[in-house]
Amino acid sequence: MSVSAAQLMTAMQRWGFLESPAPDAALRWIDTFLDAYGGELASADDAFSRIAGLRAEACVIPALELERLRTRNVLFFLDSVGQYIDHQAELRGLPLAHDLPAIAAEFGIAPDDALAAVRMALTGERVGPPLELLFPLLGHDRMLIRIGAVNSRLLHGRGLEPIAYGPDGKPFEPIRSQRPDEAE
Repeated sequence: MSVSAAQLMTAMQRWGFLESPAPDAALRWIDTFLDAYGGELASADDAFSRIAGLRAEACVIPALELERLRTRNVLFFLDSVGQYIDHQAELRGLPLAHDLPAIAAEFGIAPDDALAAVRMALTGERVGPPLELLFPLLGHDRMLIRIGAVNSRLLHGRGLEPIAYGPDGKPFEPIRSQRPDEAE
């Protein structure tokens, strides 16, 4: 059984996440949500935790994942992504597969590491729906708040010095940048 947009709209109204009647923008949001998460929903009630997480101003980043982000270039990269987001009138249809690696290249960050850093900063998760769907689901303000929170956590406390060893006792490596002449 797949969850319909009407079922999800009714559930969101019941949970207090959506007014009645639902505006057109909310219906587009629901369609995007179903594109992103519909495959994992057996009922509309299964969407509650996902929707609550998307509506929260912050996400919890696992400690080791936060440590992977603890470098100066990742901090600058995430700040640049925040500026990129802030300058977009519409978050749907952005060429993120091109733009995010291009921004990352300015800081010597590999494309896969860049996409992982953005996903982690925005969701606290390693995997999930495409960023092209997450951007409109989270919206400008929420993404800027989450990126700002990650950068604040990185700068305060221990600063940008990553841990030396992981829990397994092996040397720990955060996301590292490469100079352009070192890149493959």
